[in-house]
Amino acid sequence: MDKRIPESVRPFLHDYTQRLMAELPDAIYGVYLYGSIALSGFEEDNSDIDFVTILHSGLTNAEIKTLKNIHYALQNANPLAKRMDGMYIKLDDIGKTNLSLEPYPYVDNGTFKSSGHYDVNHVTWWILKQQGITVMGKSIEALHIPTQWFDVGETMKYNVHDYWSPKGKSMRKFLLDGWVDFAVFTLCRIYYALIHEDIIPKRKAVEQALQELPNEWHLLLKESLRIRYHPNEPSLFSNRIKRAKETQRFIHYICELSPSKTE
Repeated sequence: MDKRIPESVRPFLHDYTQRLMAELPDAIYGVYLYGSIALSGFEEDNSDIDFVTILHSGLTNAEIKTLKNIHYALQNANPLAKRMDGMYIKLDDIGKTNLSLEPYPYVDNGTFKSSGHYDVNHVTWWILKQQGITVMGKSIEALHIPTQWFDVGETMKYNVHDYWSPKGKSMRKFLLDGWVDFAVFTLCRIYYALIHEDIIPKRKAVEQALQELPNEWHLLLKESLRIRYHPNEPSLFSNRIKRAKETQRFIHYICELSPSKTE
């Protein structure tokens, strides 16, 4: 297997692909990894196993039931199964995003969903195209993923202005550790992507932000790292309200730095 795949994950992925080929040999085109493993940022205690499994064509109801049983069996066999996040996408749909896709099977925290929409966007395809890992099947190059950086940039800008900007108007959710962590880590990666035209692991993006952003944000950046990696240590803020307001201010700051449309 690719050397970027952690040793601890390899037996599980082998089991997954073996089950697929034993039960659905004619349906599966290939299994590919994106996300933290592909970006060499996998964290043993925190990271998901992000995958895209490409299908030759749509699955029958019987095949979907078989797939559900495979994931159920995986959960019973290995705790790593609960960290699987991924989608089953038809070969003809490579490069498409949720807006233009019919519902497809996907896995959320190890739980199989027979039909819906999940994490299929230009960022997904870009990471797969540039740094994706082939676990089984033809090479990434053989997929001919059409996504360009322009598409990624537009997706990032949409994320900032249509998701985070409205979220930042309410303080309540940012009283919670998880929302502070989520906001800061995600926005640091978006900021890095828009400035450097590259996608890196979220932790690395926060650490890079400590080097690039003004000192006024360093306390919040360090607090987000504390929440994720040292949750039992005391907060760097005197109270949650101050921290929530600072998170709101950070969201506004990143939104101001990010153009809402291509210039």
